[in-house]
Amino acid sequence: MIEIFLLGSCSGTEPQPGRHHTSWVLHFNNELFWFDAGENCSYTAHLAGLDLRTSRAVFLSHSHLDHVGGLANLFWTIAKVRRLNKDPREFELPVHTAAPAQTEAVFRLLAETEFPCTSPIVPLREGVILSAPIEVEARGNTHLPPTPAGEPRSYSFRITADGKTIVYSGDVRSIQELDGWTDRCDLLLMESGHHQPCEVCRYLTERGAKAGRLVFLHHGRTMLADPEGVVAACREITPFPVDAAFDGMKIEL
Repeated sequence: MIEIFLLGSCSGTEPQPGRHHTSWVLHFNNELFWFDAGENCSYTAHLAGLDLRTSRAVFLSHSHLDHVGGLANLFWTIAKVRRLNKDPREFELPVHTAAPAQTEAVFRLLAETEFPCTSPIVPLREGVILSAPIEVEARGNTHLPPTPAGEPRSYSFRITADGKTIVYSGDVRSIQELDGWTDRCDLLLMESGHHQPCEVCRYLTERGAKAGRLVFLHHGRTMLADPEGVVAACREITPFPVDAAFDGMKIEL
């Protein structure tokens, strides 16, 4: 069984009551795979009963702080939990990122503490970037302009595990950038920070998308102002279930 824990559901607005910046973790075969690392992600995961020592990879969609602001504390918290449990096993947590220099700076910060970090930093690229025990495919998008060499600086992800497919938009300029991936998936995690949720639902419905479930996250002001009303309106449009993420939400596939 796949378990998904939504650790932070908010976009980069001013602080919102009960909501933290975007992060979610996939739990499969007793291992954790992190997608973005908004502030307080490790706090929420630990209090949810997740064993942070089973973390196997981090995937950062892009460099904005509402997606990476909790990265240092994630490694710090894992190190503290390992020390508390006297865990002698070797541990490394690869970070897949389009901004390696940013993660290097986080590791330099950790080097000034008693918990220096030596985990690999893996530059993101398009295509399959992890093949086992889950498959993770990255697709560049135009939320951020490309590098001078034309390489993407922001990404979306498609994850396959146990016969299930999850599409995570990251931040995208247009829902159209997910075409092909949204034609059929078991779960679409779609950001609402830069889009009107009802317009997203109309587009998916008109395309004939067959999502098992659509969950909005990275909420913008429309969703934050009236999540129940927005979700109700979206459900009138789509033939598939629609929900709005909240911090601590758990999804089973």
